[in-house]
Amino acid sequence: MGAMTMDCVWPQQDIIRLLGLLQAKSLAPLVTASAALRRNLQEPLEALRRDEANPGQGALEALEHAEALRDLEALSAEVGKALEPQMGLSASLQELQTLEETLCTEMRYVYGPDWEVKPGRLVSRKGTWLKKTPRFSWELSEAPGNGNAKLYLPQGVAVPVLQIGKVVDPEVLKIHEWVSQHARVWMKPGILRTVEARIGTWFVYMPHFEEKGLTIVPSVDTWLKRSCQLSGELQPFELIYVPKGFPLQLAARPAPVEEEWEKLRHQHVHMHRKVVLASPPSTMKQDNYDILVGQGDLQLGKF
Repeated sequence: MGAMTMDCVWPQQDIIRLLGLLQAKSLAPLVTASAALRRNLQEPLEALRRDEANPGQGALEALEHAEALRDLEALSAEVGKALEPQMGLSASLQELQTLEETLCTEMRYVYGPDWEVKPGRLVSRKGTWLKKTPRFSWELSEAPGNGNAKLYLPQGVAVPVLQIGKVVDPEVLKIHEWVSQHARVWMKPGILRTVEARIGTWFVYMPHFEEKGLTIVPSVDTWLKRSCQLSGELQPFELIYVPKGFPLQLAARPAPVEEEWEKLRHQHVHMHRKVVLASPPSTMKQDNYDILVGQGDLQLGKF
């Protein structure tokens, strides 16, 4: 069997995250292994050595900017090809639109300890948020009218990402002491649109409810849940306590659980149903939990 060669051991667009995982002494042997590896890793190695020698002097940030500049140059070359005269104006515009859709990304903040980093994706360790700012999640709104400042993701969801980076803006780092625990992630807009479409989606354990058209009424004290996980496994912000007899108005009839990450959580998932509320719930806080006290014009004590 012939010798196998490898020109690149890590995606070039993800090289910043590699540097965050290694020390210069760990990366140095790779640089001497082959000419191809030397071309790929020499500049990152030098930046890592400068950062270790003088932390906080911006060596890694400068490398990140250089990588971004190379990406822009590559994009410019592609645009140049797209605008070749023989293609015609219509074809050029179509090519530009395709390039824009392909290369467009959006950035969000995630709280690092809530996620497991895998090649090309993040997997949520627990219920958590994608945020437009690293502010505390309870300071942000997920209501559609507020620009989706945060988007909920349950435990066990794999989110494809294109790039991951540290928070380096000095002004952003001043927001609070935990900002440094956050990471910036870039992803395709379509992924965010998919998550946004789930706003207002809840799960209920259907044996606890009686269905009356577009209204479900609990026969016992129970929960609205953001995930089909057992209520005892969920964090307080993933639950709303629903008192016995309080009618919930729905936008559509309860639907079977279809999300792959939900269907295998436990043996009782098939007895759950996915519901979308006709109007946002009104709650009050007690012992860290949200208690349902109203929905729309209906308030506790008026039914």
